[in-house]
Amino acid sequence: MVFVRIKKIKGKEYTYVVENEWKSRGSRQKVKGYLGKAHRFDLKNDVDFRQFIKVDSVKNYIEGNGSSKIINDLVEWELFRFNVDKSVFLIDFGSKKIQKGKKDAVLLINEGFLCSLTLTNLLEFKLLDERTDSYRFARVFVEAGIKVPHEVFVDLFEKLYKSAEKPKSDFTW
Repeated sequence: MVFVRIKKIKGKEYTYVVENEWKSRGSRQKVKGYLGKAHRFDLKNDVDFRQFIKVDSVKNYIEGNGSSKIINDLVEWELFRFNVDKSVFLIDFGSKKIQKGKKDAVLLINEGFLCSLTLTNLLEFKLLDERTDSYRFARVFVEAGIKVPHEVFVDLFEKLYKSAEKPKSDFTW
């Protein structure tokens, strides 16, 4: 199982993707990749998602927008809530990068890790197995530190699920 680990080096925090490997002497962690320097944030603007996107009906908002736009808005909402200075941090949804200067950065918000890896996982989520898809979809949000309001999550997942269904053919035997 792969997970994110924070290492403190000379008083600064850095994040890595690690995996446990079982050896004869027990479990050992193997570093799979470096994610970037960790930056911690506290909640500053406790605003509701509907207030942030300025809509009355979440259902109409979900129906009227694509899943990428909705996910972008959810990320932007969390960045606003935690007062992340976008003149300091580059959050590029197109290239799926989060950087400070020219170096990869990890934003620690809501007990999650918003970084290039988790942003990619959010934006490129694919439905695979109807029994576990909702759990996996919720997990990518939690890992990224995005606290999705319940009704937004349900409606967004339903939208993704409907768009992934294969159209039925009119042809019958």
